[in-house]
Amino acid sequence: MESAKLEVSDRSERGSAAARRMRKAGEFPVNLYGLGREPRAMSASAQVFERIVEKGFHIVELQQENKQQVVLIQDIQYDALGSQIIHADLMRIDREKKVHVHVPVRYIGMAPEMTDSVVDKMLDTINVEVLPMHIPQEFTINLSKVEVGDAVRVNDIEMPEGCAPFDHGDDDIIVINHIKVEAVVEDTDEESDSVEPEVIGAKPDDGDEG
Repeated sequence: MESAKLEVSDRSERGSAAARRMRKAGEFPVNLYGLGREPRAMSASAQVFERIVEKGFHIVELQQENKQQVVLIQDIQYDALGSQIIHADLMRIDREKKVHVHVPVRYIGMAPEMTDSVVDKMLDTINVEVLPMHIPQEFTINLSKVEVGDAVRVNDIEMPEGCAPFDHGDDDIIVINHIKVEAVVEDTDEESDSVEPEVIGAKPDDGDEG
């Protein structure tokens, strides 16, 4: 798998005020940790990192003062609107040790339709265990091949050598094309057989006197 390049700098300031100043300058806070080494507080270009995320990279080559190290994008935090990246956690990795990564599922094509049929996409990502440099960029599912009554399950996905589902059952459904069943409410005669409650203070019928 290809890796993207990201220039980083150490940062000494912490807190929300410092983060706001960074964002005004076009940067954002990044935390680096892993492999039993001390965490480091860093900053990076927000624009460059957003392009890296948009292109689907999981692995990033950090560059700092002519030094490089390969890391995994572990977590990303967005603002309240979900439009701007405000923080990221990057994890140091050993190229020879497998990692757990959520790989996005991309749906293409149009599923065959019948009356009242509906396509339910159950998963947007698949969690896999794989060597860092062999992480798939995405898994593609062609909906045009999912007939009504069919489902695509985790074990139907063709994965590269050395890549396997993690924390999924083989039968976990990714997407299913099925007939939507509406709940049927049966009519009953309960209402016609029910006794109306007595209204306190109401004048009784003449036939009830005596």
